[in-house]
Amino acid sequence: MTLPTTQSWSLSSEGIRYAIESLSVYKFEELQNATGFFSEENKIKGSVYRASFKGDYAAVKILKGDVSGEINILKRINHFNVIRLSGFCVHKGNTYLVYEFAENDSLEDWLHSGHKKYENSVSLSWVQRVHIARDVADALNYLHNYTSPPHVHKNLKSGNVLLDGNFRAKVSNFGLARTVEGEGDDGGFQLTRHVVGTQGYMSPEYIENGLITPKMDVFAFGVVLLELLSGREAVGGDKNGSGDQMLSVAVNQVLEGENVKEKLRRFMDPNLRDEYPLELAYSTAELAKRCVARDLNSRPQISEVFMTLSKIQSSTLDWDPSDDLERSRSVSQTSDSK
Repeated sequence: MTLPTTQSWSLSSEGIRYAIESLSVYKFEELQNATGFFSEENKIKGSVYRASFKGDYAAVKILKGDVSGEINILKRINHFNVIRLSGFCVHKGNTYLVYEFAENDSLEDWLHSGHKKYENSVSLSWVQRVHIARDVADALNYLHNYTSPPHVHKNLKSGNVLLDGNFRAKVSNFGLARTVEGEGDDGGFQLTRHVVGTQGYMSPEYIENGLITPKMDVFAFGVVLLELLSGREAVGGDKNGSGDQMLSVAVNQVLEGENVKEKLRRFMDPNLRDEYPLELAYSTAELAKRCVARDLNSRPQISEVFMTLSKIQSSTLDWDPSDDLERSRSVSQTSDSK
C-alpha cells in the first residue's frame, strides 16, 4: 500500500503510519466485495454499510476529511462497551473505517422509531434498559478514569449507542472525542469556540462557554437515561404530542412538588406497560436528574453514576413483577379504606 504524502488525503501520513501498527489495512476492492459494491441493500444508515468478510459481519463507515484523531483514539481503547475499530482503507480522498457489527442497530431506533426489525419484539424491557444504561456508564467510566490521558466522548446520544445481538450496548462515533488532561476530581477541561453537537444532549456550559469537561458526557448520559425511562426524544413533545420540551427540563417538573410517583408513572414509557419496579424507576429518574443539573459541579462523576446503576441493576435482577402488582393492589386497598 502506498502511503499518502499530501495533506489533501483524508488521513495524514503520520496518522496512517501510527494506525497501521494495530489495525488491518483493507484494499478498496475488498470493501467493495464485502458490501456488495456499497449497495443500497447493505446500507445501515447514512454512510454506514453492512459488510461480510469470510462470513463475519462488520460495519464500514465512509468518512471525508482528516479522521486520524478518531482512529488514534479508538486504536488505544479496548473495552467491551466501546465499538471496536478493526481496520481501515484510504481510497481517493475518503477513509473507510471497519468496525465490529452491532446486529440490533441503535438505541434510538428501538426507543423512537417503532422498531419493526423483529415482529415479536414490541419494546425493550425494563431489565434490558437498565443493563443498557449500566453498559453506557461503564464505557464512559472507562474513558474518563481508565484511559491515559482521560477522554471525553463529546457526542453521546441514543443514536450513538449501538446494540449487539444480546442487546449489550456499544458506544460509537468518536469523531468529536477529545483528550483532556488536568488535575482534580473532575479531570481536565478545554475551551472551544467551535461548539457542535445535537440539541437536547449538549450541556449548558458547553453551549454557552465552549467548556469541554468529562461532566458534559455526564449531562448527555443523563438525557439518554431519561430517554430509556420515558421513551421520549431528547427534544420533543410527550407521548400526547403536547409541545416541544427538553427531557433535561421535563424531569424537574416530574420529580418536584407533589404526587411525584404518580407524575413519574405518567412520564414512563407506555411501551413498558407498567412492567417495571416503580421504586427503582424513581431511583433511576433521581440519578438522571442529578446528571442533567445545570451547574456542572452539581452533577455526579461518572464513577458514582456507574456504581449507582450497578446497584439498581442488582436490585432489578431480584425484582419479582408479581411483588409490585401485589404492592400496588395493597396500596390501592389502603387508600380506598381511608
